[in-house]
Amino acid sequence: MKKFAAAAGILLFASVLFASEFGGVTASPYLNIGVGARASGMGEAYTAIVDNVDASFWNPGALVKVENPQFSLMHNQNFGGTSYEYLAVGFPAEQLGFNIWGTIGISALLVRVEDVATTKEDLSGNWSQEQAILGEVYGVGGTVLGLSYSWQAAKQFAVGATLKLINQKVALEEGWIPAMDIGILVNTNLPGFDLGMVFQNVSFMQMNQVKGAPNAPLPLNLKFGLGYKTKRMFTSEDDPRDGFAIDIDGILPLQPANMPFGLNFGMEYMMNFGDNLFKPRFGYRFNGNAFISDLGWFSGFTFGFGYSRNFDGVDVGVDYAFIPFGELGMSNRVGMTINVGQPTPTPTPKALNPPKMVKLRPEAKKIWVMWSMDKGSKVKIAGYNVYMSYKPGGKYYKLTKVPVDATRYYLKVGPLRSGLRSYFVVVSVDEKGRESKYSKEISAVPK
Repeated sequence: MKKFAAAAGILLFASVLFASEFGGVTASPYLNIGVGARASGMGEAYTAIVDNVDASFWNPGALVKVENPQFSLMHNQNFGGTSYEYLAVGFPAEQLGFNIWGTIGISALLVRVEDVATTKEDLSGNWSQEQAILGEVYGVGGTVLGLSYSWQAAKQFAVGATLKLINQKVALEEGWIPAMDIGILVNTNLPGFDLGMVFQNVSFMQMNQVKGAPNAPLPLNLKFGLGYKTKRMFTSEDDPRDGFAIDIDGILPLQPANMPFGLNFGMEYMMNFGDNLFKPRFGYRFNGNAFISDLGWFSGFTFGFGYSRNFDGVDVGVDYAFIPFGELGMSNRVGMTINVGQPTPTPTPKALNPPKMVKLRPEAKKIWVMWSMDKGSKVKIAGYNVYMSYKPGGKYYKLTKVPVDATRYYLKVGPLRSGLRSYFVVVSVDEKGRESKYSKEISAVPK
């Protein structure tokens, strides 16, 4: 009769690996591992500042920040022969042909633990290493497939959800159950500050375990965070060449209830040298009794580094994170993010003011956009660019291939869909092609 104690041992070992230091009666504990090397380097404090396709995992409400096709992948090589692969893609819904606002994301992750030999007992109930070599080999792993949608419900906040199909396999035992993540991102009235909250792994089902063990629920967490971003710290307002981001996350485990409250902290500094962006990162995870890990105080640290550059409208970023786990070993995470259609940003001249929006005049399937020059600009205005969106606050699409002449203060926009509200902003352009900030947003409905 085959002995499944080894397989059960694998499950226990995997639980230690994936949960890092705490036990708990839950299935698929690998769901507690964060995705993305950037977030990992920042102490997994990412709920309120995530701005890329990794929002599918961290906070689906923030996925709306993905305004161009975007791809993200990560390889996580852990101690104990554990590996973790992650891939995600995101697209604005209108670019996929859907007549809805928002962003759609698809994600997949694969977790694998090295195979362990299953042994057989002899007639006296004993087994040896030789028998282990002759025995069959089994492994432990998991898969998560996700479909996300995020919507800018109002100018102040966005909501989103990720529907997940979760798999767990231990030796010959395997199970699939559905789950959902629900998130919200709130834009505060304080410049640079955002609030985020997410329920992770909400499910009405439980996962099958190894033979003889009861079914177990998924790890259910409530996360909430406060994030702050600034576009510059030590450089000038006319030519910002650095940036700073910081986030503090609280993690309240709802299942299992015996898990301690966690607090994650992370920060990132960005330096721009000749359009090459360098991003050192640092974080600390205050987890465990008295907020100190059972693996030692040093195992709470995380370190990371990122590099990105724009190549003719394609942003490519490479990230690395190093995470110590005390006497268990260390984790190395490598990731890449590709953002398609994002031009290299140009600095906004401080002295270049946006025009003053006058009015919109709707007609049959078109709208006339009219503005006036702001005479307070200290920089010569060479022309104007007009942007439009189908939702308040962006994403704005540029309507003018070349700037409207500086002596003209109107533009006819059409054809437009009758009855669908359109939002417009206008910017001033100087002789170097640099744009001012957006004018005040106004909207109208074509007839």
